[in-house]
Amino acid sequence: MSENRMQTVKLSAPLQVGGKDVWELTVRPSTIGDEEDAMQDAVGIRRGNNPLTAEMALLARIVRVPYDALRGLSSGDYLKLRAAFNVVNGTNESQENPTPEAAGTPEQA
Repeated sequence: MSENRMQTVKLSAPLQVGGKDVWELTVRPSTIGDEEDAMQDAVGIRRGNNPLTAEMALLARIVRVPYDALRGLSSGDYLKLRAAFNVVNGTNESQENPTPEAAGTPEQA
């Protein structure tokens, strides 16, 4: 069940939104409607088969910034945004090392 709270993500560099610098993004819990609308957004820009585009469209909706502005995030800030998304939606998944390559092999542990 969702923890139903918001998280603020402090960015390492500002995003340009409406001609202004945005240094923080507030992440709210998502709804199924948000997910459906985000997929439609991804399809609308002809990237519906790209899972990262669909995820970015969803995150753009829940932090209320344009998709194109979100594309300007650094990878590190995007990982922080994903982690905050997981917290507010109660997934309890850590995204500090989101890929097996980033986490290392079992022999390296």
